[in-house]
Amino acid sequence: MSTTLQILLIYLTAGLVIGAFSSFIANEKNRNGFNWFLLGVVFNIIAMLALIAVPALPESEKTTEDLKTKKPVHTASQLKAETVMRFLLFSLGLVLILLIGYFNFLQ
Repeated sequence: MSTTLQILLIYLTAGLVIGAFSSFIANEKNRNGFNWFLLGVVFNIIAMLALIAVPALPESEKTTEDLKTKKPVHTASQLKAETVMRFLLFSLGLVLILLIGYFNFLQ
């Protein structure tokens, strides 16, 4: 496998992990999780640092689009969603570690 493809694969996997973390943090700060996921995939750690720096929005300042799409979440379903998100983040992180180790082993 070429070095360029290895770097691209690691960058994409890291982007997915950081994008998922960014989405999770954005939802906690009452911001649009999907937009921050895309920013996390493209800009990686820079997007996450920017998200950490911005303050959380109060519930009253959410955009009307967010209010239309957001359905009330029950605590049991919210707990299940957080568990799935944590499992997904753990799995993506593990894949990233394995890819880096595999490519270092090939050299």
